[in-house]
Formats: sequence, C-alpha cells, structure tokens
Amino acid sequence: MCLATAYLNEGSEEPILRDIVYMRFNGDHVEMETLFGEEQVILGRVLEIDFSTSKIILDQYRASTIESNFNKDDKA
Repeated sequence: MCLATAYLNEGSEEPILRDIVYMRFNGDHVEMETLFGEEQVILGRVLEIDFSTSKIILDQYRASTIESNFNKDDKA
C-alpha cells in the first residue's frame, strides 16, 4: 500500500505528515488524517500531488498549523 507524505513548500525535504490516508480541501485549509488516526489541518492550499511518488506539496498561508478533530461523517 502506498500512503502519501505531505511537505510544506516546494523543495522541502522534511515531511510534515506521513502515512496519509485521507485528505479534504475545506475552504482555506487542508485536512489530513494518517493511517494511525493522527489528524492535522494546514491553513493553505495544495500546490502539487505526485501520485507516482505519493508526495503532496502544500503552500501554507500562515505560519501555524492547528490540530483538529474534523467530523469524519462529512467524508461521505
């Protein structure tokens, strides 16, 4: 199984989140959840998704990330 890894900004070598199984675009932020249930919200947008390498590049609007317990029922 190939799970995604998220990075901030192009050229960044340090991932901000690994083993991503779920991603949702919600207004001005991106919600992500890992295989292990860790959730993270980034205030920003997706710049690029490379399916061949399972790599997600994010552009952060603000200098902070926030933890969130977003409603999983909204996935449907």
